Amino acid sequence: MIQNPKISSFLEMGYFIDYPKQTINFPDKIEPLDQKGVSQTELFMTVRQKLLKAFDQGFAPGQICVVPLSGGCDSRAILGGLLQFTEASNIMTYTYGSPGSYDYEIGGQVAREIGVENIRIDLNKYRFSVNELIEVSKRMDHQTHMFFHAPLGFVEREFKEAVHWSGFLGDVIAGSHIGGELTKSLDEARERFFVKNQFLKGDDNFYLSDSRQYASECLRYASPDHGFLTFEEPLDMMNRQDKYVAPHVMLNGFEHRAPFNDPALIKFFLGLTAEQKRNQKFFYEFLMWWKPSLFDLPVKGMMGYPLGVAEWKPKMRKKWLKLRHKMGLKKDPNINYFDLSNRFIDDPELKTMVKGQLVDLQRRQILDDFSPLKIWEEHQRRVMDHTQLIQGLFSLEIHLKAGKTL
Repeated sequence: MIQNPKISSFLEMGYFIDYPKQTINFPDKIEPLDQKGVSQTELFMTVRQKLLKAFDQGFAPGQICVVPLSGGCDSRAILGGLLQFTEASNIMTYTYGSPGSYDYEIGGQVAREIGVENIRIDLNKYRFSVNELIEVSKRMDHQTHMFFHAPLGFVEREFKEAVHWSGFLGDVIAGSHIGGELTKSLDEARERFFVKNQFLKGDDNFYLSDSRQYASECLRYASPDHGFLTFEEPLDMMNRQDKYVAPHVMLNGFEHRAPFNDPALIKFFLGLTAEQKRNQKFFYEFLMWWKPSLFDLPVKGMMGYPLGVAEWKPKMRKKWLKLRHKMGLKKDPNINYFDLSNRFIDDPELKTMVKGQLVDLQRRQILDDFSPLKIWEEHQRRVMDHTQLIQGLFSLEIHLKAGKTL
């Protein structure tokens, strides 16, 4: 068993919970939005004004703009905003992942419909190297898992001098984490946070010591003065978004713009009612009002349907895809990343690279009586699927090689 709580927490959650950097530009105070006598259209106009102001603050004439374009709403909203400041010919986009996934296919479709250049990178064919991944680790402050990030070699080669426009935080402030019933206490919210943030699941947790106390002590909490209206939002934003998502999607070494990370926008959206935020209801309605042609195209979160479709349609498609996936008839299009489980076994180059890092990690003697090579061999013989644990251990060794201290 791995006794070090910091290592156990990293393997369980997929990121180091003690990360001190704060990326989110919180307003001084969150307050309920005064909507008395204000129409829906007036609220939409207010959001549009605040959003375009955030774009204006980051845009300059002659700027080369690049947008990582997925199948979701946030990157598409960024694209729509930029098109109000510059021509489509001045915007480049790229999409990475696995062919057949919503992110990969819809991102390309949106780019074609709008008329912006789009380069698609099939991660199944991308060749990673230890040196590139060590550089990735440095660019993300040694924070998160390898293989989920943008392919650095490609991005560096194609877009090094561009300004990278990110949809970071859009869905979060709009309510993507507010679905069912809200928690009624900080303790309840913290427990739910840990459950939702558990990357390593199943029997492989047996190899880890209980790191919950350590992780709880490392969490950042909002003070009463912040005025948050829910327990969920500050826990997620101050921890998962700041410590996992931000270093993951906005690698150091590039010039980034994140219009949704604007204090005025954050204050507006977090001030909406729970009903308006639940499942991003208000945000989706705003997007359909602001850019109807853009959001009449398929959306990943709607299971490939456009926004505004009848609720039963994406629900039925989700059930159908789950059934087909269980029957082994179809890959889940919601999963954009390549099949690490089989590539750890069938891809000779990746297999050699990963095993080599596990050998080096075992030599460090920091994992007590736990043997990375034992679970590697079990995975190779298909005795058990240890994909997530292997990915975490591999990432840990890359971070250590890149200068991470424990």
